[in-house]
Amino acid sequence: MAMDNLNRWVRALIPLRDEHNTRITLLAVCPNSPAVLEAAVIAAARTQSPMLFAATLNQVDLDGGYTGWTQKAFVSALDTHAKKIGWDGPLFPCLDHGGPWLKDLHTLQNLSLAETMNSVKASIKASLEAGYRLLHVDPTVDRTLPDDQAPPIEMVVERTVELIAYAEAECQQLGIDEISYEVGTEEVHGGLVDESSFDAFLTLLRDGLAVRRLEDSWPCFIVAKVGTDLHTTDFDPRIAEDLYHKVAPLGSLIKGHYTDWVANPADYPASGMGGANVGPEFTAAEFDALSELSAMEREQLPRHPGWEASGFIETLEEAVIASGRWKKWLQADETGRDFRQIDEERRLWLLQTGARYIWSEPRVQE
Repeated sequence: MAMDNLNRWVRALIPLRDEHNTRITLLAVCPNSPAVLEAAVIAAARTQSPMLFAATLNQVDLDGGYTGWTQKAFVSALDTHAKKIGWDGPLFPCLDHGGPWLKDLHTLQNLSLAETMNSVKASIKASLEAGYRLLHVDPTVDRTLPDDQAPPIEMVVERTVELIAYAEAECQQLGIDEISYEVGTEEVHGGLVDESSFDAFLTLLRDGLAVRRLEDSWPCFIVAKVGTDLHTTDFDPRIAEDLYHKVAPLGSLIKGHYTDWVANPADYPASGMGGANVGPEFTAAEFDALSELSAMEREQLPRHPGWEASGFIETLEEAVIASGRWKKWLQADETGRDFRQIDEERRLWLLQTGARYIWSEPRVQE
């Protein structure tokens, strides 16, 4: 598996676009199951394209996350799939949303700032040791503040610089020549969604890194809100192109995190987007495929006396409900309702989205 320098790849896209009119957006797949991981490696080989793998701390971490993979096991699985099909092109394991309280367990355990930061740092160290090539540093959540209050930009920058400085020190200890960074968020709680806040973030981050003599650690990706979110699929190319012109002179590109089911994907490269994350959409595709298989099974049962139904979809639904993870995606008018009191269409969406959290559970595997 090729472990090339991601900074070089990303920053090469700027002159390609500006001087040669070649427009490319790198795909980042969230590896939320073994099937998705394998499919993404196969897709990279078939298209002979670089592929990023954006693993959250919920998915992959020292405790195994919901996939069962530690950072080391995840990179090993990625390498195994690449070797199996003989693909030695660039595959980049990446940390997604590495920041305080962005691992669900940190919120559930009511960790303090110091506790959650220490845990994130331990995860960053494990990611570097495993061979990750990019770290998304995202301290845009502060559970000590009211839910409707975004943390001040100054605080976000201060914690961003702290985590980058920690990662750089670990790289030096581990003999890693260079690691790539991604910063920012498209989430409202990050406080970076309007133009003035975005501009202030860039200025303060540049100054903060300079004070620590970390100018060479400037991020190659900056995440921004480009029209899409969890429930909106209309990408805004005008906003994206404006942001491109802000960050390209700094050696960065814009990355979008909510690219699932996007209505106009061709506008991504056209407007200068450097990267696009896709996650829940792949879980939904896997869920739908398994649902089709279950329907085929039901059709076959009457023709085969003595066969027993697997009960897979029922088991899957029970596991998703029992996990409680579906509650994090509830809309305002659904809060406090029992799962089965929610509209059928929304229940299906919650099952499709929540399935990734329970794929590795023994009863589901069985």
